[in-house]
Amino acid sequence: GLGKTTFAKAVYNDEKVKNHFGLKAWICVSEPYDILRITKELLQEFGLMVDNNLNQLQVKLKEILKGKKFLIVLDDVWNENYKEWDDLRNLFVQGDVGSKIIVTTRKESVALMMGCGAINVRTLSSEVSWALFKRHSLENRDPEEYSEFQEVGKQIANKCKGLPLALK
Repeated sequence: GLGKTTFAKAVYNDEKVKNHFGLKAWICVSEPYDILRITKELLQEFGLMVDNNLNQLQVKLKEILKGKKFLIVLDDVWNENYKEWDDLRNLFVQGDVGSKIIVTTRKESVALMMGCGAINVRTLSSEVSWALFKRHSLENRDPEEYSEFQEVGKQIANKCKGLPLALK
């Protein structure tokens, strides 16, 4: 509810980003971590038919990525096993300079394992929470028309504990 996936989607769907990368893929990793499923879904994102032979799939993925600038989003990663991450990361080494992988995770240990460029998404302040709640609950109508609901609205916003998704 902090907005990790929303932030990644905004980057992924940005026009400049679309024009910058030759290949793009979005994979929801979640639990359980399954490199076969992740590899198959990446190939399907690139429009290819797949089978169940992990080695052949990995060779095919390396061929597709070779020399191309790509953006891959691995959303909601929980796996803290470095060897499994390293096995997956090795599939991407053939890509062109400037290729990027965005990983969203709730676990700081996963972010640290990835190696670089972590962005910590935090909860919103009470003032920003109230502004976001007010904007969505009133659908941009004049708040002065609904002043009798302001106190209960602030109480609801506080109960959302600064989580943007809950406030929306």
